[in-house]
Amino acid sequence: MEKINNINHFYNKLTTQNHLIGASLLRILFGIIILYNYIVNYGMRHFFWHDSGVISDEVYNSMYKVFFSPYGLNDSVLYFEILYHSGFIFALLFTIGFGGKIVHILNYIFYLSLISRNSLISDGGDNIMSLCLLYMIFLNTTAYYSIKIKPQWSFPKILPEVKSVLHNFALLFIIVQICIMYFFSGIFQVMGEKWNNGTALYYILQVDTFSKPFWEQILTSNDYFIVLFTYASILVKLAFPFSLFNKWSKYVIVTLMMGFHLGIAIAMGLITFSAIMIAIEVLVFSDKEYKKAFSFLNKLKFFKGSSQQKKQKGTTSLNKEVV
Repeated sequence: MEKINNINHFYNKLTTQNHLIGASLLRILFGIIILYNYIVNYGMRHFFWHDSGVISDEVYNSMYKVFFSPYGLNDSVLYFEILYHSGFIFALLFTIGFGGKIVHILNYIFYLSLISRNSLISDGGDNIMSLCLLYMIFLNTTAYYSIKIKPQWSFPKILPEVKSVLHNFALLFIIVQICIMYFFSGIFQVMGEKWNNGTALYYILQVDTFSKPFWEQILTSNDYFIVLFTYASILVKLAFPFSLFNKWSKYVIVTLMMGFHLGIAIAMGLITFSAIMIAIEVLVFSDKEYKKAFSFLNKLKFFKGSSQQKKQKGTTSLNKEVV
């Protein structure tokens, strides 16, 4: 009887979609990042991705064989503009959660086509985001914060249980992927001489591509800070996979990792890379944890509002007494 109950419990866990709020937030954050890439590079789009730019279609077609981008099929400016602006539209629809899986797949194809056309301007975050976007095709990313309109087209119906299993496995793959990335990044850092002696951050900040003069002068002025931050970056990455098994350690380590990536964005200028990594980390929190956090924030607003009302009442009563 106990075995049957355990099997039923496992079946219920497997066929119940988890982390729906986190998946919806991940969709929104990824969508904003993709839109940011389209907008911030809009004025340079021909130079970065058109035949007349830094990489011609001929060079691209002869060099890049991993993923063949539609941008390399035709050198027409009109064709390029249609592709680019279509990609922007699908990214916008993806962000607001309109169109479901079809829009998600189209957004993924157009975004992957764009970054594959010129990988020289990538900061490394594009690779992990394109992989997560592939997994997210199987996630339910529109359960929250989305525009839900029934599409006119119809698809083969999939059993809700099958959808839930696919969702949960895709969720697991993304979390495992980021854990593997952090853990082995920390392992490779431990193997480096400059990481061992605590000077790696100093030498990183000496590279013009990965440093800002203002922050470089401030950060390198304190030797203790350099050593502390160098060692802390290793410890946090190595601890990340193991901390997820306990909710309190998870809160601490995720907060530290978000702060770590925020520091990278400010000090090194890797804005999209840091934003992508922070976005993925919102997925590790459960719906229950998010609801508790939202409830706590609402209570804070309530108390703030009630205190303001009390002050207003007190002021009114004093005015009446004066009169």
